[in-house]
Amino acid sequence: MAVGVTVSLLLLSGCSNPVEETETSLSDIEAQQEAAVQSFTQLADLESRLQSEFHTVLEEDEDLSTLADGSAEVHTTIEERRETLGALTETNGELRSRHEEMTQIDSGEISEEALDGVLGSLESVAGSLDEFTSAYEAQLSSETSYFESLAQEDATYGTFREGIEAVNDEMEDIQALRVELDEEFVALEAACSTLSSQLEEKSDE
Repeated sequence: MAVGVTVSLLLLSGCSNPVEETETSLSDIEAQQEAAVQSFTQLADLESRLQSEFHTVLEEDEDLSTLADGSAEVHTTIEERRETLGALTETNGELRSRHEEMTQIDSGEISEEALDGVLGSLESVAGSLDEFTSAYEAQLSSETSYFESLAQEDATYGTFREGIEAVNDEMEDIQALRVELDEEFVALEAACSTLSSQLEEKSDE
């Protein structure tokens, strides 16, 4: 009998209440938002660096051999962007995990409307991040192919002009996805703030 009581007490002590679980999830979401912002900032910085490095190749590498053999800095920068994109994908996985956790929370003590607002925003962000990372990965492949094509013997000015136009068009589409994501992250932050405020009110009762 004593053993049974002890086990029951241990089980009870390990259970978090819904408010605490939600607060923990909101804290995790905030951390992942900050990680996503950092990744987007890194991508922007690397994109600017790529432009400078490309101009350097055009000025200093007459036969563009470094584009062909992969030793040009532009290739290194593309790989760094791919690594940053991987970090963003991991962040999205964490956001999806938080979404799954929050769907399991007993909302009896929590505003269902506020909780649904966070869940809906999380779902929108995760979907857009999937779209962004997929498009960005395709962009990186296009850039690699473009740089390599410039070093081919049959490359012409048309190769240069048409290729850069195609790459720029893809990047414009990606920038549009970025704007959409910015708006969705703002909406997620607002939804989290609303839910957090209601949790504080609940705690004060």
